[in-house]
Amino acid sequence: MSVKNKVDSIIQKDCPKPIYSQVIDYLKDSINSGLWKESERIPSEIELTETLQVSRGSIKKAISYLVKEGLLEQIQGKGTYVKAHDISFPLTEGLISFSETLKEQHIEFTTEIVSAEQLVANESIAKHLNIDSNDPYFRLERVRKVKGEPIMYIENNINCAIAPGIADADYVNESFFSIIKKYSGHEVKYSNTSFLAKSMDQHHARYLEMETGSPVLQQVQTVFLDNDTIIEYARVWLRSNRFTLGTVFQRRH
Repeated sequence: MSVKNKVDSIIQKDCPKPIYSQVIDYLKDSINSGLWKESERIPSEIELTETLQVSRGSIKKAISYLVKEGLLEQIQGKGTYVKAHDISFPLTEGLISFSETLKEQHIEFTTEIVSAEQLVANESIAKHLNIDSNDPYFRLERVRKVKGEPIMYIENNINCAIAPGIADADYVNESFFSIIKKYSGHEVKYSNTSFLAKSMDQHHARYLEMETGSPVLQQVQTVFLDNDTIIEYARVWLRSNRFTLGTVFQRRH
């Protein structure tokens, strides 16, 4: 059967079912069958109009419906994409790094170093790391990507005095918490962590390929070693359309 005849059999203009609804079925079938994979750009509205031989209005209405349903997402200036599954961050599993979370969910990712440098602490950083102003600390900034899409921007501020040589670690291929253990000689014990709803600033928007002012989820975390010293103060910018935070609440009696 030719592609044209196959399409004609799907979009039946004399059928009581509305055209846009048939287009929705066609788009869903293309996604569910794997023809269009997760995070992949689907054909443009013009291409779909020509392929399905229906009006562009029907195409727009069908795409809009599936965007609201969460199967598609539109990125300004780039097109319409099959929406990737959300990445779950379980709050009940204790202190776990993002790389460990991604690996547990069998999500392949890459890490790119934006900057890595030893700096002198200002009053704010000194307070967060419990060091003196003008003491040295190591600042690391990274971007994590899933299938080429940036999903998080990580800013680590590390007390390098209690982890000598930590600036030389392999932050692309090694787990951050395992690096801390290796260079400090201590286990990571606990953290003070909070999540904030923020608006994307210009600097981080560029690396996360988002519009300035877009909603973003920010994690702020202070990490302690097993001797109760602070090893790290971190801020992480997360694409809010890719992450879900989950926990289990027990009823108090």
